[in-house]
Amino acid sequence: MKGFWMIFLFLGISTFSILSQTVVEPNQKFVWETFSFVFPEPVVVKLESTTNKKLTIYPAKRDGFFMVVRTLPWNEPLMEKVLWKESVFTRGIEPKEIQKTVGNRNFQVFQADQIRNQNALRNQVWISLDTKPALWIWIQWKSDRKDLTEFFESNLFLPL
Repeated sequence: MKGFWMIFLFLGISTFSILSQTVVEPNQKFVWETFSFVFPEPVVVKLESTTNKKLTIYPAKRDGFFMVVRTLPWNEPLMEKVLWKESVFTRGIEPKEIQKTVGNRNFQVFQADQIRNQNALRNQVWISLDTKPALWIWIQWKSDRKDLTEFFESNLFLPL
């Protein structure tokens, strides 16, 4: 029976999905894959192991936003763009779709406000158009945090 528990413990540890957690200070460049990010305040960055590579970013000190960054498994992510909008913007208010260029990279950006759990939220999904693998970024922040609105809508999180 002891051998069973040792095998179970080993398998449980080896399949654990969080590979690492890192605290990143404000305006410190964080490099993941071939992409760089900066954040407006101290954050915890979790590198997770899934079939696709994934980062989850949370504020370290106060509530207000989170980000999920993934690489996409296909070459043309816009083929399924309606599904991406619906998966993120449940009952989105005034959804918009715009194209942005940051540095030498082009992104399709889907944006909508949302009310969730009595919080007014702003959502953006960024999909890279010209990188392989494709990059998918979901950002959600509280609308009353004007500092975050300026930071994310001015593309300051992508120091390309």
